[in-house]
Parts: sequence; structure tokens; C-alpha cells
Amino acid sequence: MFRSRGRRRGFTAAEVLAVTGILTSLGGGSFVNVTEQAHRTTCQQHLHQIGLAIQMRTMMDEPLPRAWFYPPDPPHPNRMTYHLARVMASEVPASMFICPSAPSAIQQRGICYVYNSTLGGRTVDQVPNPSQTWLMMDINVVSDQVPPAHNGGCNVLFVDGHVKWYPASQLPKFNVATDG
Repeated sequence: MFRSRGRRRGFTAAEVLAVTGILTSLGGGSFVNVTEQAHRTTCQQHLHQIGLAIQMRTMMDEPLPRAWFYPPDPPHPNRMTYHLARVMASEVPASMFICPSAPSAIQQRGICYVYNSTLGGRTVDQVPNPSQTWLMMDINVVSDQVPPAHNGGCNVLFVDGHVKWYPASQLPKFNVATDG
């Protein structure tokens, strides 16, 4: 057993403040950054999986789904989740449509991504520049009232299936498919 021989126990406030200051200066905010990076990566993986499901659909000679830009409250047959579950051998998990960085009010709606509804009914061959035409992206891009989901930017799924993060300032520059 250890016995105290007149030594004090614990730390002084000055010692606690000094250690806290050192840890903060060494990267106290890094936990937040690591957590956000994990959320951003999870979101990118979700969009990638959704993209693969859509590619499976188009490989069966079906056009891109006719779905809402952002669907009304569930259930609704024009929800992207409905379209993908209909063509997949096993249902695409509902969790795949949730971005972990989205506000909880958006997460509760069951889908955190907007869909480029101008592409509905087209085959991939009919989309000009599929590597530059967005298919789905974080919902946060549609309103200035909701901050961008991932450190000032959003994840974007393109028609060709790749997913990339972009700063919010660059999002309006993406191609939107037009008739013709």
C-alpha cells in the first residue's frame, strides 16, 4: 500500500490549465477534424454505393430513375429509395441515404441527398459529359440556411459513378443535363 507522506494529492488549477493549453495547441481541434473527415468519407461511400446501385439498374437497360429532386415526406413512389429497392435483389439499406453530417431534422426525413431530376428517363449514353454531370449530392446545397455538410463543401456523385468533395463555392458550376 502506498501512504501519503505529506505530499499533496491532485493537481492545482494552474497545472490543469497549463496541460490543457499545451494539448489544445498541439491539436485539440483535431478530434473534430478527424470526426468530420470520417463523416465525409462515410457520406462518400454512401453516395458511391448508391451510384453502383444506379449503375446496376442502367446495366439492365433501364433509364435513370424518374425521381424527385428532393422527395416529399415518405412514403412516396418517386423517392430514390423506392426506385433502387425495386431493382435490387436485396434492398439498399435505408441508412445508405443518410449523411452523418446532415442536421438531424434532415436525417429524420430518410434521405439526405438531392437528385438531378432532369436526368430521369434518360440512358447514361444520352447524358452529355457524364463525368461532369452531377447525379446526387448533399442536400445542404439547396439552401443558404443550412451550412455545407463537410467543412464548407459537399460530396457529389456524378453520372459516371465517381464521387468527389467540392467546396460550396464551386457547386453551381456543375453541368445540369438539358434536353436536346
